[in-house]
Amino acid sequence: MAVPNNIDVDDVLALFGQITDRAAEVVVATTEWGESGQRPGQYLVDLDVDEVCVRPLLAAGFSVLSEESGLQPPDGTSSSGSASGCVVVDPLDGSTNASLGLPWCATSLCLVVDGEPQVAMVTNLVTGQRWTAIRGSGATLDGCPISIGRADGDVAVESVDIADAIVAVSGLPPRHAGWRQFRAMGASALDICSVASGTFDAFVDMSPDAHGVWDYLGGLLVVREAGGVVVDAVGRELVVLDHEARRTPVAATSEGLLIELLAHR
Repeated sequence: MAVPNNIDVDDVLALFGQITDRAAEVVVATTEWGESGQRPGQYLVDLDVDEVCVRPLLAAGFSVLSEESGLQPPDGTSSSGSASGCVVVDPLDGSTNASLGLPWCATSLCLVVDGEPQVAMVTNLVTGQRWTAIRGSGATLDGCPISIGRADGDVAVESVDIADAIVAVSGLPPRHAGWRQFRAMGASALDICSVASGTFDAFVDMSPDAHGVWDYLGGLLVVREAGGVVVDAVGRELVVLDHEARRTPVAATSEGLLIELLAHR
């Protein structure tokens, strides 16, 4: 299905781009990496980036669900609902990576309307790599279309078996799952998007219920629009606009690989 007619996709993507550009400026300029003291693992910079992400979205008439500041109604209203939809925001995914100078951190934005993710943008704030997806219209990396299972035009590539797969993980794998190799990169939004663009064959959350919707929703739309699959490990709905909800996302380039990973997990 396509994006509803009342959504101007170009305007949404332009706004998302402006927000993530500003988020990158904040992260690059940050020299103080102390914790906020408000909750474990939250840095002061998380709050700074949250500010530059949330304010423009509320001003544009969207409600916002952010990891750092929760669910907020658009400016001038008292209800968390909005005819324009809700933008799910992870202002700084991989903040510990950023504090260590590792170039694997991102801002993830995903517009949800009528319970469906419609437009997404996930940007590596250090390298500038930018994944976008529009429901029913495909996914891109840095403006170039990406499609899982395709290479050199229309020649299909066979599904990868788990024995040949390079898998990104979050959390500690309890045992070897039969994959070729695995990587723990520390920023799930980027890990999942990298399944769409071919860096990884899959992403598996090894910890039960460790991810909020902001961690995976932007990447979910990118992977699905590129032709891959994303599910919760125990079959729950992944599109949940609840700050307290946690899920266990698993993404793969094919149904066959997904089934293998779920069985091993």
